[in-house]
Amino acid sequence: MKKIFTLISVALCAMSVNAQEAETFVAVDQDGNISAEYAAVINPETKEATNVENGNSVVKFGTANIEVEAVGSAEPADKVDPDDPTVNLGQDITIGNLIDEEKHLYELVSINSTKPIKWEVKNQGDINFSYVVGTGVPAVFLMAEEIYTDGEATGKYRVVYVTFDPETGGEPQSGLYYKFTVKQDGALKIGVWANKGNRTTFVVDGDTKQCSPYLVEGYINGQTWKEEDVEAGLCTADQVGQKKWLSNDEIRALGSEDKPWVIGAGNQPFWGNMILDVKAGKTYWLFQGNSQIGFQSYNFYAGKSKEDLTSVETIKTVAEKADGARYNLAGQKVSDSYKGVVLQNGRKFVVK
Repeated sequence: MKKIFTLISVALCAMSVNAQEAETFVAVDQDGNISAEYAAVINPETKEATNVENGNSVVKFGTANIEVEAVGSAEPADKVDPDDPTVNLGQDITIGNLIDEEKHLYELVSINSTKPIKWEVKNQGDINFSYVVGTGVPAVFLMAEEIYTDGEATGKYRVVYVTFDPETGGEPQSGLYYKFTVKQDGALKIGVWANKGNRTTFVVDGDTKQCSPYLVEGYINGQTWKEEDVEAGLCTADQVGQKKWLSNDEIRALGSEDKPWVIGAGNQPFWGNMILDVKAGKTYWLFQGNSQIGFQSYNFYAGKSKEDLTSVETIKTVAEKADGARYNLAGQKVSDSYKGVVLQNGRKFVVK
């Protein structure tokens, strides 16, 4: 009886939070359909950006209180030997003065030619989580490095990306990042996909250039429901082995306290939500330290805090196709027309 009462209490809390007004933008829906803002700047055949200026493709979108710029950057093209196209001559860059002889680092004067910027829709198929991802390594500074082979200089050069350091702060000058400008205090929940959960993921305050704290919830590849979860009343028997939706505490427990900007431990993908507090008149940068982060959607809740949006497991914006059996709180299988609180694919939600 106590377990049923707890589940009902959680369900009521879920309905209360879900009922509040939210501003929502969806970049890619659960069927892989991309928003008009992205579609307008993508060549449908090559997926290449058609709006490139100064090496960047900027996609702008937003809602009443949130303005977003998604910035994808070009990467240096490779130089090819004109006499033998199979021979790589390094990246097509112009180098300046020698900066560090021991590390073979030079000043980077310019990037002469670049690879195409792409905005591609991808999908974490086992959960049906679609997202859009662009190109470019987020960097605060670029240098050139001479390539050495067996201790010998090759005369070939490549770009070295100096990435964001939370100890010193800053903001990305190139690469893939998302810039959120806020008009009202509230909480922002962003649906993201990260190729590696053990990579650093940052939200940077545009005023201070320092990291802002965030909460996470979602899936990590390899984290599944177990028999003990059935015994605890957290899932049904046929969900054992399926991926488990994890709370912020569960995800953080997989990581390390000395790495607060790493979502979770392991060389595994993460997909779910990042939740942060935002203030009116401020700008926030979202990016990964040395990789590309996928973006799906955001929900903005005026006047709320990030803790308000993570008080129960059920509150999330992940676009998930309903392809699993549904159960009510008593563990009985129900049809898709059932109204109320249901369990499906390892999560609880309200059907109205």
